[in-house]
Amino acid sequence: MNIRKYEAFVRAVELGSLSKAAEELGYTQSGISHMMQSLEDEVGFPLMVRTSAGILPNTEGEMLLPIIRQLLRTNESLEQNIAKIKGADIGCIRIAAYPSVATYWLPGIIALFQKDYPNVEIQIIEGGTDIIEGAMNRREADLCLYAGGEGRNYEWIPLCRDRMLALVPPEHPLAGSGRLPLEAFLQEPFIMPMPGYDGEVHDILQQLPRQPQIRFSACSDYAIISMVAKGLGVSILSDLLLRNYPNDAVALPMDPPQERMLGMGVPQMKAASPMTRNFMRYVQDYVHAQVQEEH
Repeated sequence: MNIRKYEAFVRAVELGSLSKAAEELGYTQSGISHMMQSLEDEVGFPLMVRTSAGILPNTEGEMLLPIIRQLLRTNESLEQNIAKIKGADIGCIRIAAYPSVATYWLPGIIALFQKDYPNVEIQIIEGGTDIIEGAMNRREADLCLYAGGEGRNYEWIPLCRDRMLALVPPEHPLAGSGRLPLEAFLQEPFIMPMPGYDGEVHDILQQLPRQPQIRFSACSDYAIISMVAKGLGVSILSDLLLRNYPNDAVALPMDPPQERMLGMGVPQMKAASPMTRNFMRYVQDYVHAQVQEEH
């Protein structure tokens, strides 16, 4: 079995183009076309269709895609274990994370990790809950860093509590108060994160007797901050994001206090590659040090 054929198939489908996959993987156009033909001859049926939008998997290709991805992951784990035995640490770690985590945690973690493992490639998938859980369910990510992983079909390790804060314009009457009562949201135009980004905010608003007036929606935390700063409404965002991003909006604790649990998940700890398990230790050490520093 030529594992490179399967790798080329997955990348062609993900990129929607044989030529882009060939360029990324270092093959010629004719070379990757020959590989795809050879793969389809090997399995005994076509796997892809060519459309005006590019390469798409057909029904049979869609059925085999998650199995092939798992095969590639298993092969990578095998190569990493062999390399580990030989004393050379190589491989790739795919991480799905909230934008705030990717911005304010991962650079520091990766910098420490790369000092010890300079040959390991890191790929980051940023997104909200829907994107992260989709990547995990499709096995497109080896590791996730976000909130709300309890009860999912992967192993979950809580890392730290992160306060959720009310965000109000600088000239707002409550900007100088110590806390913002939840009921105050009912009197204000509310800027809501888009579906997939709004899990914690939705849970907080569910505590109110009715929903506030949702005036605007945005999938970018930074867009929400700018809109609040311009007086367009109020919102709720995390302390991790707000304490690291200078802006004119005012962040206030809520009454009663609200928080989320940030954590780390893997599909199966026993199936995780050596490099992924190593990286997880760096994550835990970094977050623990951050929490100790804050206190």
